[in-house]
Amino acid sequence: MTDTSPYRALVAHYEACLARHGDTPQGVDWPDAEGAATRYRIMAEVVRERDPVDLLDFGCGAGHFLGYLRQSDLKVRYRGLDLSARFIDLCRRKYPDEGFDCVDVMEHGAAVPEADYIIMNGVFTERCGVAYETMFEAMTRLLAKVFPRARKGIAFNLMSKHVDWERDDLFHVPYDRIGHFVVSQLSRHHLIRADYGLYEYTVYVYKAAA
Repeated sequence: MTDTSPYRALVAHYEACLARHGDTPQGVDWPDAEGAATRYRIMAEVVRERDPVDLLDFGCGAGHFLGYLRQSDLKVRYRGLDLSARFIDLCRRKYPDEGFDCVDVMEHGAAVPEADYIIMNGVFTERCGVAYETMFEAMTRLLAKVFPRARKGIAFNLMSKHVDWERDDLFHVPYDRIGHFVVSQLSRHHLIRADYGLYEYTVYVYKAAA
C-alpha cells in the first residue's frame, strides 16, 4: 500500500476533535488530562540517558507532550512533526522557539527527520473506520520507515486486546502480532509495557541492548 488515505482519515478525525474541543486533551481525542499525562510519562521513559538527546515527536498534535517535557527533568532537543497543518500552526503559535514541520513522510521522496528517539504517541491507537488489515499494513509500513531514522530507539502505543470489550473505532492489536513484526522487521531489542493502568500498551524498540 502506497497511499496515505488511512492517515488522512485519522487527520480529519483529529482536526474535528480540535474544532470541537479546542486545545485540550479532548481536542486530540484523549478522554482526560490524567490519562494523557500518564501516556506522556510512559513515552518519555523510553529515553535511557540522562544526557541531552534529540527527540522527534512524530504526530505531535497540539504539542502537549512538549508541555509535559518542559515540566520534567528530561533534557531533550525537541522537534515536532505532524500530517495536519492545523495542528502544526497551533504548535508554532504556542511554541515559536521550537521546530515544527508539517510533512507526509509516506510521500515519494519525503524523509523522516533523524533523532536519537522518536515518539509516536496516539498515532496507532485509533482507526476511525479504516479496515483493520489496512490499518495494520499502514502502521507496519510507517514503522519500517521511521525506525531506521532513530539512532537509539522509538516508542509507540496501541490499544490492548485484553479489555472488557473492543471498540470498533480503536485499533486493538495482539501482543504476539506486533511482537512478531518488531522482531522480524525492526529489532530484537524491545519491551512491551502494559503496567500503567490504561487499556493500551506501549512498545519500546531499541537499536541495541541496554
